[in-house]
Amino acid sequence: MPEKVLRLAIIGGGKRCEQILNLLDADKLRHLKAEVVAVADINPSAPGFRKAREKGIFTTDNYIDFFSIPHLDLVIELTGNESLLQDLIQHKPPHLRVLDLAMSRICEDMIHFQTELQSRERQMRKADLYFRKLFSIVHDPIMVLKPDCTIEDVNEALLQLVGMSREEVLGKKCHEVSHRSLKPCSGPQHECPLQKALADRAAAHAVHEHPISETEFRYYDVMAYPLITDDGQVVNILEIWRDLSGLLEKQVAVKTRQIKEDLARLVHEDKMIALGKLVASAVHEINNPLAAIHMFGKVMLRMVKRAGGGLTPEDLKEMEGFLELVCSESKRCGDIVTHLLSFSRHRPMLEQHLNVNDILHKIIRLLKHKMELQKIQLMMELTTPLPDIPGDLDQVQQCLMNIVFNAVESMHGSGRLSIHTHHNAAAHQVEIEVQDTGIGIPEENLPRIFEPFFSTKTEEKGIGLGLAVVYGIVKEHRGDITVESREGVGTCFRISFPTAT
Repeated sequence: MPEKVLRLAIIGGGKRCEQILNLLDADKLRHLKAEVVAVADINPSAPGFRKAREKGIFTTDNYIDFFSIPHLDLVIELTGNESLLQDLIQHKPPHLRVLDLAMSRICEDMIHFQTELQSRERQMRKADLYFRKLFSIVHDPIMVLKPDCTIEDVNEALLQLVGMSREEVLGKKCHEVSHRSLKPCSGPQHECPLQKALADRAAAHAVHEHPISETEFRYYDVMAYPLITDDGQVVNILEIWRDLSGLLEKQVAVKTRQIKEDLARLVHEDKMIALGKLVASAVHEINNPLAAIHMFGKVMLRMVKRAGGGLTPEDLKEMEGFLELVCSESKRCGDIVTHLLSFSRHRPMLEQHLNVNDILHKIIRLLKHKMELQKIQLMMELTTPLPDIPGDLDQVQQCLMNIVFNAVESMHGSGRLSIHTHHNAAAHQVEIEVQDTGIGIPEENLPRIFEPFFSTKTEEKGIGLGLAVVYGIVKEHRGDITVESREGVGTCFRISFPTAT
């Protein structure tokens, strides 16, 4: 049996009447099966009256006409006129019910409330649909957490990352999934962004290392956003992970390349400084054989002029001795120049097998004259055979040259330079020890000697790059360097390089 439709008549064709007609037309009152069959108003221009007439509803200026409408169930009085209401109640048929303005307003408020509630429900369903869609398509892992760190929801990206199902994840604590740990994040080195977001009532973040497998770790910028109600309560925290590993790897690679390029440039610049010192020293050494060559040439020229073309056997014998000296002294000049050119030549960075003993012999040949001028006694104890080390020839040569050159310069007038090499088979290392009897390094300066631009020398003797470059080269070659020194007694540098496998 079909549900009975409530037949209504309205007194007052104003805006409220128009709203009721609109609600019925839009089917906003789904639970109320009703139709308006008549509208009465003394003003034919009233908006509800006009709308009723347009819809073909019976309209009149006298509500008494309602009493002749068959099967009329309810009259709604919207004018608020008390005398009209009393007259209506007095003359209406007994079966006809009346709803006055006060009750109609209550019903109207209830209708508006229901309409607004339905509208908000639709908006929430729409917002929830948007959220779910975004939640599922975002590639970054996302967790929805309770304030006690319990996981309430996650997106598919997080499930794929941790290799777990939704059922395995939901209800666990966030640190049990992200860090595979029973202990929550804490401390300045492992700050919990959730706790910070709760404390500050604002977005927070922290960089965390998350295990992806038993052997693989990745770095994430973990961002926590508190979801706060109107009364200030944090109901949930949205946690989003942004993968930094690729970015960090690129930045590390770029930085490493820059450091290597800077180190190569510093090595070359420092080499040029050392070369200038070596050249100044070599000039004196070259001057001596040149002076001898010049003197022997003048003597032989004088002998030839004096003989007038006929040299005695004694003259020839003496001239032969002079020529042998000229040859040896000129060869000495050539050797000095060759060593200087070899040291100054810039080669591209290339890792190869190097013999530390050979490099030390070349350095000593370059510094031999300087040590003779300063009356420095040299003691070399080089272990042979010595395993090769992997490294760049230019850099290792520059490293050892700086150490030996500094030792020589620290001894004024005289002293003893001791150089030892040793193979530490247990540690798979080649060890070099350079010890001098120079002025030593003050104890307060020892912690700073490897700092760039730190120097106790005057400006013309150095700019403080030497030992910083040495330290950089040693570390680049996976080695180690230590120093012991006593002021007025001397200094000992110990360097170790891993052997070639």
